[in-house]
Amino acid sequence: MTPPDLNDLKKSSTSHLRTLSRFAQSGASDEFSIGTPAPSVIGLHNRRQLKRTDSTRASKGTVALSNGTGYAWAGRNWMDQQRQFLQAYEYLCHIGEAKEWIEDIIHEPIPPIVQLEEALRDGVTLAEVVQALRPDRSVRIFRHPKLQFRHSDNIATFFRFLGEVELPELFRFELIDLYEKKNIPKVIYCIHALSWLLYRNGMVGFRIGNLVGQLQFEHHELEEMQKGLDKAGINMPSFSGMGASFGAEPEPEPEPIESEEDRIQRELQGNERLVLDLQAQIRGASTRMQLGRQMQSLWDEEEMLVDFQARIRGDWARQISDYRLTMRRFATSLQSAARGFIYRKERQGQEAQWRDRESEVVTLQSLVRARRARAEARSFVSRMRHEEHGIRAIQSAVRGALERKRFDHQYEQAQDTKSDVERLQAAIKGLLVRNSQQKQRTLLQYSHKSITTLQAVARAVLSRTAQSQQIAGLQSQNGLWRALQAVSRGMLLRGQVDATRSEIMSHKDLVTKLQAQFRSKSTRKELNQLKMDLASSSESISIFQAACRAFVLRTRQAADRRSLQRHVLHLTTLQAHTRAYLYRWRESRFLDDLVSNSAEVRQLQALSRAMLLRTEIGHVLAHLEEEEEVVEALQAIARGKLIREKFTEKMRFYKENMERVIKVQSFVRGKLQGQAYKSLTSGKNPPVGTVKGFVHLLNDSDFDFDEEVEFERLRKTVVQHVRQNEMADQYITQLDIKIALLVKNKITLDEVVKHQKHFGGSVGSLLTNTEISSKDPFDLKALNKNSRGKLERYQELFFVLQTQPQYLGRLFKKIREQATPEKECERLKHLMMGVFGYAQKRREEYYLLKLITRSIKEEVDSCHSLQDYLRGNFFWAKIFGAYIKSPRDRKYMRDLLGTIIKENVIDNHELDLESDPMQIYLRSIENEQLRTGQRSRRNPDIPREEAIRDEETKRTFIAHLQDLRDIADQFFGVLEDILFKMPYGVRYIAQQMFNNLMSKFQHDDRSHILQIVGHWVWKSYLQLALLEPEKFGVVDRGLSQEHKRNLGEIGKVLGHIAAGRLFGADHVFLQPLNSYIGESIERLHETWATLVDIPDAETQFDIDEFNDLYAKTKPTLYIKMADIFSIHHLIVAETQYICPNQDDLLRDVIRELGSAKHNENELMSVSSSEICLTLNPKLHDIGDPDADIKALFMETKRCVLYIIRVQSGANLMEIMVKPITMEDEDRWEGLVRDELSIGNRKRGAYAEANTLIDIASMGYAELKRTALENILQLERFGRLTRHNFYQDLLNAIAVDIRTKHRRRIQRQRELEGVRLTLARLNDQAVYLDQQLKTYNDYIEQAMVTLQNKKGKKRFLMPFTKQWDHERELQRSGRVPKFGSFKYSAQDLANRGILVSWTGYHERQWDKIDLTISSNEVGVFLIEGSNGSIAMPGSSAQVPLDDLLQAQYNGTQFMEFFGGVLRVNVNLFLHLIMRKFYQDRDS
Repeated sequence: MTPPDLNDLKKSSTSHLRTLSRFAQSGASDEFSIGTPAPSVIGLHNRRQLKRTDSTRASKGTVALSNGTGYAWAGRNWMDQQRQFLQAYEYLCHIGEAKEWIEDIIHEPIPPIVQLEEALRDGVTLAEVVQALRPDRSVRIFRHPKLQFRHSDNIATFFRFLGEVELPELFRFELIDLYEKKNIPKVIYCIHALSWLLYRNGMVGFRIGNLVGQLQFEHHELEEMQKGLDKAGINMPSFSGMGASFGAEPEPEPEPIESEEDRIQRELQGNERLVLDLQAQIRGASTRMQLGRQMQSLWDEEEMLVDFQARIRGDWARQISDYRLTMRRFATSLQSAARGFIYRKERQGQEAQWRDRESEVVTLQSLVRARRARAEARSFVSRMRHEEHGIRAIQSAVRGALERKRFDHQYEQAQDTKSDVERLQAAIKGLLVRNSQQKQRTLLQYSHKSITTLQAVARAVLSRTAQSQQIAGLQSQNGLWRALQAVSRGMLLRGQVDATRSEIMSHKDLVTKLQAQFRSKSTRKELNQLKMDLASSSESISIFQAACRAFVLRTRQAADRRSLQRHVLHLTTLQAHTRAYLYRWRESRFLDDLVSNSAEVRQLQALSRAMLLRTEIGHVLAHLEEEEEVVEALQAIARGKLIREKFTEKMRFYKENMERVIKVQSFVRGKLQGQAYKSLTSGKNPPVGTVKGFVHLLNDSDFDFDEEVEFERLRKTVVQHVRQNEMADQYITQLDIKIALLVKNKITLDEVVKHQKHFGGSVGSLLTNTEISSKDPFDLKALNKNSRGKLERYQELFFVLQTQPQYLGRLFKKIREQATPEKECERLKHLMMGVFGYAQKRREEYYLLKLITRSIKEEVDSCHSLQDYLRGNFFWAKIFGAYIKSPRDRKYMRDLLGTIIKENVIDNHELDLESDPMQIYLRSIENEQLRTGQRSRRNPDIPREEAIRDEETKRTFIAHLQDLRDIADQFFGVLEDILFKMPYGVRYIAQQMFNNLMSKFQHDDRSHILQIVGHWVWKSYLQLALLEPEKFGVVDRGLSQEHKRNLGEIGKVLGHIAAGRLFGADHVFLQPLNSYIGESIERLHETWATLVDIPDAETQFDIDEFNDLYAKTKPTLYIKMADIFSIHHLIVAETQYICPNQDDLLRDVIRELGSAKHNENELMSVSSSEICLTLNPKLHDIGDPDADIKALFMETKRCVLYIIRVQSGANLMEIMVKPITMEDEDRWEGLVRDELSIGNRKRGAYAEANTLIDIASMGYAELKRTALENILQLERFGRLTRHNFYQDLLNAIAVDIRTKHRRRIQRQRELEGVRLTLARLNDQAVYLDQQLKTYNDYIEQAMVTLQNKKGKKRFLMPFTKQWDHERELQRSGRVPKFGSFKYSAQDLANRGILVSWTGYHERQWDKIDLTISSNEVGVFLIEGSNGSIAMPGSSAQVPLDDLLQAQYNGTQFMEFFGGVLRVNVNLFLHLIMRKFYQDRDS
C-alpha cells in the first residue's frame, strides 16, 4: 500500500487503521508498507512462513519509531503474535470457501464471512441448500428474524439429507454445535465434507474452492475470531486432504500473485518460440562461421590430406587383407582339424560302442531274424497247405514264365554281344589253330631232314611219272589241253591266291611277327657284318667321314647362313610359333595322357614314394640299430625333459586358472554324483554301491538340528507376533474410539489415559515376551499333581481337535446355524487359527486343510440343492480367508497379477476402461471444451442410446471394450502358465469341494459343478487380490481412484466369465463382449479341470494318520492360557452337538478336564502368558494292524544301513553271507565311535524310530545276526524274497533317501515362509507402533496442555495452609512447574485416601503434613513433613503410569516411604487427576 492509500484510512471507524494513517502522515509508513507476498512454506502452498520481515532495530535505510520500541508486528514476540492469528485466518478462509460453495448451490447471496457463523444458526441457509439439491422435493423451511427453537427443524432437514447421501458420521455435527454455537468449526467442516461427497457422487459438477492465502481480513477481525476460538476451547478440524479422503483428484492450486520475476518468466514463455528461433539462428551462424574456417584450412592442405588418406587406406586395406587371409587359413585349418577330430572321435565312440555290444547285437539280430523267419515260415506253410493245388499250377506257370524270360534275356544278351562273341570265337579258333600248327611245326623240326629227303624222292618219282603221263596225253591233245591248262591254272591260281590270302589274313599277326623276326634277324646279321667290316676299316673311314662331314657341314652351314640371313625375321617368328605349338602340343598330350592314366599314375607315384620311403626308412633303421643304446638313452632324456616341461606348464596353467579348475572339478564331481543320484531316484533297483554312497543323506546333521530348532523358535515367534498385532489392533481401535469421544466431550481425559496405560506404550509390550526355556510347558515345581494332570488332559484335547476334524467341522456348522455375530466370529477365527499354529508347519497345514474340507463336507451334506449351498455364509470361509494371507499366497498373487496390473493399469496412464457410454460422452465434451476453450455444441442432456451413436463416443467405447478383452485374455494366459505355482492348499480345497458336490448332487451336470468351484476360487481368492492389490503385496504403493475403477471394470468382466454368465440387461452396453465371454468360459473350464487335478494331501505332505504314533518328536502347540480356557468353554457349551454319541472320545476328555472356570482359577496363577503344549497322541482311537511288521521292517533297514557301510558286495544277499574279518570289526567300531556315541548331536538314520534294540551296544557279528534273523522273518511274512537278493530292502532305503531329501526341501520352504510371515508381521507392528505413537503423542500433548493451562485465577483464602505453603515456595524460589498442594494427614484420612502410616498414631495425623507436587509431566513427588521440618525417609516419586497400572491390575492399596505409608489407589488417583489435570478453579 502506498502513502496516499494509507492517508485515506484516517476516516476509518477502526482505531488501528486511523493509527496506521497517522503513521503514514508522519513519514513512518515505510515500516508498515506491504510489499510482495512472503514466500510460502515449502510443501504447503499459501501457508505463510512465520518469519520477521522487518527488524526491530533501526538500520540503514529505515526509520525507527520515536519511542524506540517498534510496532507490535515487529516486537519481541512477533512469532507468537503471528502464529496466534494464523489459525483464525485459515478458519476464516475455510468459512469463505463454504460461503462461495453455498452461494453457487442456492444462487443467492448470503451474509459476509465474519457474520456467516451467526447466520447459519437458524438453519435456513442449510435447508435452502437441501431444497436446491432436491428440487423435486418440497422442503418446509421455518423463517423468523428471531432465533427460535423451531429453527431446529431446518437443521433436522439438513441432517436427514446427510443421512440420505450417506455422509460418514466422522464428518457430521450435533444440533447444539450449531444452534448453541458449541462447535461452529465442526459445522464448516461438515459443509466441506458434504461438498466433496456430492462432487464425488456427481450430484454437483464443481468442487469447493481453496481461498487460503487469497483473502485479507482486518486485524480486529482476526483477533476477535481467535479469541472466540480460544474461548470455545475446541480442537480445529483438519481441512487439508479432505478431497483425498473422498477419492477426488487434488484440488487445483490458487493462482499465485505474479511477481516481477514471474512476469519476466511469463513473458519469456510467451515468446519462447521467438527466443528459440533467435538462439537457433545465432547458433547456426556461429556454427557456419566455424565450419567455413575449418573448410578453408582443409582446402589449403587438400593434396597432403588426399595423399595421407590414400596411404592410410592402402595400409589399412593391406592389414585387413592380410588379417583376413591369415584368419581364413587359420580358421580353415582349425575347422578341418576340429571336424576331423570330432568325426574320428564320434566314429571311434560308435565303433567302440558297437564292438562292445557286438555279441549282444548279433545275438539279438539272429534271435529276431530267426523268430521272424519261423513265423513267416509257419504262416507260409499254413497258407500253402490251404492252396496247395493252386500253388502248383502257379509254380508251373511261374517257372515257365521265368524260363522264357531267362531265355529271352539270354538271347537279347547274345544279340547285344554278338560281334564281341564272334571276335572272341575267332580269337579262340586262331589260338587253337596256332597251337596245332606250332605242334606240327615242332614235330616237323625233329624229322626235318628225313622227311625232306623222302619228300624229295617221292615228289621226284611222282613228278617224273606224272610228267611222262601228262606229256604223252598232252601231246595228243596239245591245243585243247593247253587251253584247259590255262583255265585250270588260272582257277587254281586264283583259288590258291584266295586261300593264301585268307590263310595269311587269318595268320596275319603271326606272319607279321614271323616276318618281323626274319627281318630283324637278317638285319642284325647284316648289321653285324657291317660292324665287323667297319671295325676293320674304322680308322680310315672315320677320317674320311670326318672330312666329308666337315665339308658337307661347312657347305650347308654357309648356305644355311646365307639363307637365314635373308629370312631371319620370318624364321624367328616361325621358330617362336613352332616352339609354342610344339610346347602346347606336348603339354596337351602330356595332360591327356595323365588324365587318361590318372589312376595308374597315382598308383605308380604311390609305389614310387613307398619304395623310396621304405628304402630311406631301411637306411635309418639300419643306422639306428647300430646306435640303439645311445638313441634309447637320448629318447629317455628327451621324453623326461618334455614331460617335465609339460608338467611345469600344466602346473603353471593350473595355478593361473585354479578357480576354473576347481569349478571344472566340482562340475565333474557334481555330474558324476548327479548321475549316481539319478540312478538312485529314477532306477527301479539301485545297486548296493549307489545306496551306500548316499546313505549319509539319511543322517540328521547339526545343520538339520539347528534348522529344526530355528524353525520351532520362529514358529513360536510368529504366533506371539500375530497375537501382539491382534491385541494392538484391538487396543488402537478402542483408543481411537475413546479419543473420538473425548473430542466430542463424551468422556474425560483420565478415562483415555487409563485405557492407554492399561496396555503400555508399544506393540511389543502388549504381550509378555518371556521365552520358554525348555520343552516343559510349565514349571513342575509350581504345579501339584492335579494341575499337572489337567494340563496333560488339555494336551490330549488339542491333539484330538487337530487330528479329528469331525468335531470342529460340526462346530463350524453350528456357528453358521446360530447366526453368530461378526465380532464373535472374528474371535473364534483367531482361536481356531491359533489351535493350528496359523498353519506355519507342514503337519498343522495338513490338518487345517483336513478341517476345512471336513467342514465343507458337513455343509454340503446339510444342503438340499446347489442353490442352498450357494446362498450359504459358512464359517469355514473365514478360516480360509485367514489361511490365504501367507507369504506363499502373496508371492503367487504377485507373479499372477503383478505384471498385468503394473503394465496395463499403473504404467499406462492413458488407460480408461469406462463402459458407460454416457460417461464417455460427457468426458469427451469436457475434453473438447478444455482443448478449444469454447463451449461444446453437443448437448450433454441426452439419453445413453443417443450418446452411443456419437462417433467419437462409439470409437472410444469400442477401444475400451477391446482393452478389456485384451487384459482379460492376458490374465487367462498368465493363469494357465503359472497354474502349477498356485499354492497346493487352495487347489486341494477346490478339489475336495468338487468331489463332495459331485457325491451329493450326482444328477447335476459335472461341468456346472466345476463352474461353481471355479467361481468360488475366483471370488474367494483371485478377485480379492485383483480389486485390492496393495493389500496382497501385488503392488508396492496405493492406487488412485482411477486405477481402482479400471480394476473394477476388469474384475466385472472376469467375474462374469468365472461365473459362466453372459452380460444381460443390467450391463446392456457390455453385451458386445458376450461372444468373447462364451469362448473364455470354455477356456476357463479347462483351467478349472486342471486346477482340481492334483494328488491327495497324504502324498503331497507325506503324512498319514499313523505319523504321530511313530514319530519320536511329538508335535507342539504355542497357545495362551486364556485361549485354552476359551476353547474349553466353547467345546463344553456345544458338546451335545459336537459329540452326539455318549461314548465319544472327546466326551471322555472333557469329562476328565472338569469345569473350565475351575481350571482357569487353578492354572492362571501359574502362568498367564502363552505356553507350549506337547500334544499327546496316546488316546488316538485308530490302531495299525501292521504296526509290528512296520517296526520290524524299520529295525531291519537300520541294521542293513550300517552293514553295507562296513562290508561291500554285488548285492545284499552276498554281503549278508560274507564272512566277517578284523577289518570289518575295526570299521564297525569306528562307525559306533563317530555316529552312535553318547552326546553326539548328529542323529543317525532312522534314529527317530521306536526300536527295541540298541545298535550302539552290539558287536558287528551280533548286528549281522540280528539283521539276518529279521530278514528271514520278513521273508516269512512275504515282505522280502531271496529271488531278487533282498533288493526290496534296498529299494525301501532308496525311497527313504528320496523322502528325506524332499523333507529337507520342505523344511527349507517352511523356514522361508515363516521368515516372510515374520517380516510381514514386523512391518505391520511398525505401522501399528507408528499409529500408537501418534495417539500417545496426542494424549501426552493434551496432558501437558492441561497441566500448563492456567485457567482463571484461583482464589486462596488468606492465612490457610495452602496459602502459607505457596508463599513459602515463592519466597524460597522452589515453585514446581505444574503446582504443589499441601494436606494434613488427617484431612487425607478423612477423605479415605490415607489408610495407615506406620509409626504415627491417628491422634498425631493432624500435626503431620503431606505435600504433593509435580515438576515433570506425569511424575509426582510426595513428601512428608512435621510442620516446616521435613521428615527423614518420607519422600517418594510416583509416576502416573504406576498408578494407572495398579488401578488396571485391581490393586486396592499402594505403599510408599519403604512400606510405611499406605494409600487407597483409586481415591489417590482421583485427587491427582482433579488437582493436576483439570482447571485450577475446580
